[in-house]
Amino acid sequence: MDPYDAATIEEPAATTSKLTIWVILGRLLTSALSWSIHCFVTVVLLAVFVKVVPMVREQCDTMELDLPAITELVFVWSNGMVNYWYLLAAAHVLIDAPIAIAVCYLPQRYQWVTWLWFTSYLLLAIVMLAAAAAGLALPFVDIIVHLD
Repeated sequence: MDPYDAATIEEPAATTSKLTIWVILGRLLTSALSWSIHCFVTVVLLAVFVKVVPMVREQCDTMELDLPAITELVFVWSNGMVNYWYLLAAAHVLIDAPIAIAVCYLPQRYQWVTWLWFTSYLLLAIVMLAAAAAGLALPFVDIIVHLD
């Protein structure tokens, strides 16, 4: 029995195609749903860093508080998003959408790339929101602790 005998046969590996119109539409729907979740997370990040953080910055400026490093870092992130929010929106349409569609069509052995692409953005957003929550609360915690 020759193990390489089947490799020289010129027949198709499968008689039916595994990529039907329903598979294509299903993967397109999956990528559209995943991309819309990315867009929702981006809107939440923009709402926090463009609307909420500048209001807290004004309060900190009027009270002339000493700011911890994490608060200053959050203010720098907010300043960047206030000035360049349109680049983030354009990147979602021009970069994230094609990648979201492309990774859904990867072979089965590369599905980890799909998982990595979609979850890494969510994890980054969670880290940024946690840093924002800590950074915005710390100056006011310092005020409460030193009331006496």
